[in-house]
Amino acid sequence: MRLSLVHKVKNKFIFTPANLLRRTRQYIVAIALLGLIAGSCTPGKKAVDFKLTDRDGKTVTMDSLKEKVVVLVFSYAYCSVRCPVVTARLYSLDLALEAQKDVVYLHVSVDPEMDTAERRRHYFELYRLDAEKDRRWMFVAGEKDELEKLWKFYGVTASRVEVKEIPEGYYMEYTQKMAVIDKQGFIRYETDYNYSEDEVVKKIKELI
Repeated sequence: MRLSLVHKVKNKFIFTPANLLRRTRQYIVAIALLGLIAGSCTPGKKAVDFKLTDRDGKTVTMDSLKEKVVVLVFSYAYCSVRCPVVTARLYSLDLALEAQKDVVYLHVSVDPEMDTAERRRHYFELYRLDAEKDRRWMFVAGEKDELEKLWKFYGVTASRVEVKEIPEGYYMEYTQKMAVIDKQGFIRYETDYNYSEDEVVKKIKELI
């Protein structure tokens, strides 16, 4: 089913993945010019374990994701600029992979103070992704110490910047990072968001 270009929620127009896909390249170029995209890292390391909770309160660990190919990214529920790009690109990957059941898309919070379960559920609704039905779309959060362990492992830093001029009142400045983890828990691909979709799709297909 084709997604509509714009979704209206409470008198606000929300971009859906179908519309955002057309804008992704522009966003990536803009972010790169601002120096906000992190560099790639060498794959091959064992992914660090963690204990966090999904939006429904279910405990998620790296071990619980064994036998799945995990596409791991960092995000936060109130994100209105970078995260739509992330979601649009993951949506595009999933289309290219024909919604493979062995691939999960794991969003890791960089804003544990504000990323409540309710807000994380709403995040996917904004992009018309039925994460309640399609459990491959996950958004985990938890104690800051546990999240910081993940941030440090993947070379991610995160800080809150107060901005009164935007509706949320703030934004999170954080390192852009994506990792593809195989079914045995090893990182096989690690990059920023300025990646080649064809290259990532090829890598994931090799791991399925």
